[in-house]
This record gives sequence, structure tokens and C-alpha cells, in this order.
Amino acid sequence: MEMKKQIQKTKEYLKGLDNWKKTIAIFSIIVIITIIGFRTYQNSFSYQVTLNGKNLGIVREVHIAENALEAVKKEIAKEYGKEAHFKSSLTFKKVRVPQEKLFDQEKVEEGIFQNIEVYKPAAVIVVNGKDQISLNSIKEAEEILDKMKEPYKIKQEKNSNTKLVAISFQQEVEVVSKDVLVENILSKEQGMKKLSQNSQQTKNYQVAQGDSAWDISRSFHMGIRTLEEANPGKDIEQLKPGETIHLSIEKPLLDVVTIIEKIDKKELDFKVKEKEDSSLYIGESKVEQEGKKGEKEITKKVVLVNGTPKKEEILQEVITIDPQDKIIKKGIKQRSIVRQSTPMRQSTPTRMSRSATTSRNSIPTYNGSVGSSIVATAKQYIGVPYQSGGASPSGFDCSGFTKYVYGQYGISLPRTSSGQASAGGYVSYSNLKPGDLVVFSGHVGIYIGGNSFIHSPSPGKSIRIDSLNNSYWAPRFICGRRVY
Repeated sequence: MEMKKQIQKTKEYLKGLDNWKKTIAIFSIIVIITIIGFRTYQNSFSYQVTLNGKNLGIVREVHIAENALEAVKKEIAKEYGKEAHFKSSLTFKKVRVPQEKLFDQEKVEEGIFQNIEVYKPAAVIVVNGKDQISLNSIKEAEEILDKMKEPYKIKQEKNSNTKLVAISFQQEVEVVSKDVLVENILSKEQGMKKLSQNSQQTKNYQVAQGDSAWDISRSFHMGIRTLEEANPGKDIEQLKPGETIHLSIEKPLLDVVTIIEKIDKKELDFKVKEKEDSSLYIGESKVEQEGKKGEKEITKKVVLVNGTPKKEEILQEVITIDPQDKIIKKGIKQRSIVRQSTPMRQSTPTRMSRSATTSRNSIPTYNGSVGSSIVATAKQYIGVPYQSGGASPSGFDCSGFTKYVYGQYGISLPRTSSGQASAGGYVSYSNLKPGDLVVFSGHVGIYIGGNSFIHSPSPGKSIRIDSLNNSYWAPRFICGRRVY
């Protein structure tokens, strides 16, 4: 209505003007109407806003989105530091939408926060080429790695016998700087905890003969239940040789390798040297100088992984205390030997007969000095191994041992046990004296007193002392023979 009145007034106004004035007035009115119309058309547009290709919404004016972006940048810098950043490519597209669909600045900010990934420079611990832990600074990363080594370093420093040479990681470890999502950056405490955690690794194991689930779990330090979980659907109580099973084994993310120099001390045995002495009878001995053990220091390079020795290398050996030889005087003086008036008879059969071994030849007078010397000499060979046909300290059989011992006293015995069984004079069990030969079925030894005898028993054994009351030897005993 108001517009109609204005048009009517304009018409009346034009009627009162000259023609040229009417033309100018009409032209001016058209220009004004055009400008107003253009502005009205332009103001009817809004703007579709996208951030990095993602739709944020529609705003009346471009500056609303631009202001929202600047506000978000300030908030990110405040929370994560000035170095924090995100991709912020805004684009606009003109659209016509109803007024109620327009976003204000607050809503645009909310959309930006929901659609950005914030990065910042961080220190990344890389293990064998794989990023493992991100921290705020290289200093924090290096402190954590040093913390991992510290227990092993302290342990070696406390040990006075070791010297720490080097400490490192078995894996290839490096710290690099790179941009990382802020939510993946850990605190120092979080980083230490993660680095200390063991990871589960699976490996295959082929069941061997005699293996049981319990044996396998003990060998690989894992529980039966863990073994079951690693092998679903398999009855681990019924494992068969050659069958392949899975093992779930805990392995640390980092293995600490420590190289140390270690000094061990080792005793050095002394040597026993014999020295002839004409003032002592054959079979007698006397210690002239006691032996003393020496000592040497062995310097080793030891490689430990997580505190467990894996490799050793001897660097040098130094004798710090020389051993002192033990010197024993050995008698070479001949003694008078009581011999039989008739020659010893040797049985020719290879198999002993009881009648032969129990022959009642006259018994030589017992000489306690000779007998005890024979026993002392025999005991020197305790531990020498049995050797079939052996007749020397490198190895004896039963008759080779007795012949060798008695031979040191000028007493010659036959080589075989059957031959020795009839040597000298018969001695009953109750009359046995130290130094007498004792005869068994197919075996000989030397009586040492106290119902015991010394002998070279059988293959796989060594010279030793046994009892005549032994359940094996008692029923096999035949007699004693005094051969001196």
C-alpha cells in the first residue's frame, strides 16, 4: 500500500516536469532500484563450509568460519603448545538455505574439533625399525632407556670382582624426532611402564619322545593353562612324539646386554714328587715337605643378556701364588724276606679248585712291619681304574694289582688269580693279618684288617676297599695266603 502511494506521488511529480527533466528522473530511479535489487539478491546467499574436504555446516558470512578456525587454533596451542598443528584448509560454496539451518561460530568450532587430527613434534623410540613409544622430548626418551639399563649397571658396580665394559640393547634402538598424533604421546611414567612390559610371542615346538605337557610347560616357564590356551582343540595330555604344538612365550620388548670383565680365582694343585732314600726300607715312605696349593686369577669377558650369562671368553690367566710340591721320601733299602723252604707251586688249570687253594702249606711267620707296609702301598692306588689284563698304575685287573704291590717288596707271585691262590701258606679266616692275600672264587685281593680288603673289582670300577662280610663277597671267600 505504501509502495503504491510512493509510485503515485512519483507519477504526479513527473507530470509537473519538462520532458528532459522527466528523462533524467526516470533514469535515476531505475539505477537506484537496480542497486537495491542486486544487494537484496546478494544478501539472500549463505556459504557451505568444508575443512580438509569434510563438511562443517552452513554460515551466513565467511568470516564466521574463519573466526571459528582461529579460535580453535588458539585453544590447541594453549592445550598442546605452540608447536601443535593440524591441517586447516577451509573452502566455501554459495548456497541458498533457510535461516534455521545456519551455524553460528560456536557450532562451527565444535565441528572443527571433531574433524581434525592434532600433531606435534615428539621423540619416538624405534626398535628394530618399528615405532614403539612416543614421548614429549628426546631427553625423556633417553632417560627411559637409561632407566632400563640402570639395574644391571648397579649390580655390576656393586661387585668388586667385576668391571663394567659396556651396556647396550640386543635390539637396534634409536630415538628419532617426528610429528606424532598428540593422543599417542605418552608421559615419562607411561612410557617406562610400556617399555618394561613383556610381549607374547608364539613359537612352534615338536614333541620329543618322553615329553609330557608338564615337562614342556616347566622347560619353557609357562603354566599348563597357558599351554592349553595356545593350542585350542588339542588334548595336551595326549601328546605324541613328532606332533607340533604352539608355545606362548613372554619376551621383553628390549633385552639389556651387559659386557663385563670378571676375575675368578682358582686353586692350583701341587705336584707330588718322590725322592729315593736309602735309610728307608722298600715300601716305607716319609713326607719331607708338605704340598701347598697355589692360586691363579682368571680374567674373563662375560656377555650377559638380562643378567643371565650367555658367553664367556678367557682374556688372561695370572698365577698369583705358586703351588709348593709335596716331596715324599721312598725307601730303597732291601729288607730280609722270609721265604718258604720249598718252592711255591703254581696250579696249571685256569679254573681254581677249592682243594688247591685250601692246601695246608706251612704258614710263614707273620711280619707286622712288612704287612702294614704292603697295606699302605696298596692304598696308594685307590681310584685306579680296572683294566682287563692291566698290571700297572694306569690300570689293573685283580691279579695284576696284587702282583704289582707284592712285587715292590721283592715277592714274586704268579700272574693269574688261580696261580696266586696256591702261593705261600694257607691262612684261615680267623687268622688273617694285614698284608695277607685273600682268595675268592675267581678273584684275589689284599687283606687290610678289620674284616676289610682292597682289590680291583671288575670292569667299570676302580680299586677300592670292601668288607669281607659283604653279602656278595662273604659266600665267595675261600681262604687267605701268606706269601712272605
